[in-house]
Amino acid sequence: MSARVAVFTDPGSPGAFAAEPARRRLEWRYGIEWELHVCVTREHREEAWTDGELFAHVATESGMPISARDRVWGQSTIHACRAVVAARMRWPDRADAFLRRLQVLIMAGELADDSDTLELAATQAGLPVAEIAAYCAEEEVEDALRADMAAAPGCPAFDEPAGLPRRPDPESVAEVLEWARFPLATAEVAAVCGRDVRGELERVARFDAGYWSA
Repeated sequence: MSARVAVFTDPGSPGAFAAEPARRRLEWRYGIEWELHVCVTREHREEAWTDGELFAHVATESGMPISARDRVWGQSTIHACRAVVAARMRWPDRADAFLRRLQVLIMAGELADDSDTLELAATQAGLPVAEIAAYCAEEEVEDALRADMAAAPGCPAFDEPAGLPRRPDPESVAEVLEWARFPLATAEVAAVCGRDVRGELERVARFDAGYWSA
C-alpha cells in the first residue's frame, strides 16, 4: 500500500533542496508517489545580487551539496518551474527525474534562468529538448503553472501521511542506493537510514560530484 502526496517545490530554491532528505525518508517509509507542484520563489531576475552567503548557510545546515559561490544575478526560478510543470503534464514518468537534474545543476552553481541549464537537465532526464521547450509556451502549461503558484502553501511543502504501514529502516546503505532512482547525497542516505552513514558509504559506494551510487 502506498500514498500519492502533493509536494510543492522549486528547483532553484536552496531551501527546497535542503528538504530532499526528508522527502527521501518519507519515500522509503511509505512508498510515496509524489504529485509534483511548483511554488515559484522568484518570478523576476534581480540584478546586482549576491546570494553565496545564503547558499552556504543552507548547505551547512542541511548537509546537502550546494555551491556557495555568488551567482551573477538573482536568478528567476519561474522558467525552471514552468518546465517542471510541462514535464509533469506531458511526460509524467520523467518529471521527477527532470526536477532532480535541475536541482543538482542549479545547486552546483548553474543558473536557473539560463536556457542551457534547462536543456542540459532535460537531456540528462531523457526528455526531448525541443519538444519540452515548445510545450512550455502552450497556454495550458501557463495556466497550470499559475494554478500551482496560487495554491502553494509554501516552499517546500508536503505532508507526512497518516495511517500507512511503515517500512523498517534499511539494514545497510547498499540497500538504500539500490532502491534509489538516482545518486543520493550523504544527508539523504543518512535521513533514510536514521543514522550516521559516511563511514559505511566510503566502504561500499562510489562518490562523484557530491553524490553516492551503488
